[in-house]
Amino acid sequence: MTLPVKVDVAQHVIALCQSIDGNKTNPIAIDVSLTRNLAFDSLKLMQFFAGVEQLYPGITLEDWFIEHSSDGRDTLSSAVAYMTRFIAPNT
Repeated sequence: MTLPVKVDVAQHVIALCQSIDGNKTNPIAIDVSLTRNLAFDSLKLMQFFAGVEQLYPGITLEDWFIEHSSDGRDTLSSAVAYMTRFIAPNT
């Protein structure tokens, strides 16, 4: 995966989180945990998942979240790395 694609996805994910967070946490770093640092509750997590699916149709993060949330590995950088596996270059 090319770096520009990861950068673009990271920017989209951060912007999505800022929107969901109501711009309360500004700026949002790429290494923050959705649940531990941003304190996203179940409603905000569902908004995040739906937002990702709207930005990148066909990509769902529920399985990623189940695997990564128990120990704080549910970081934005981890989500971006997961998502970019499914995105073709130049998308």
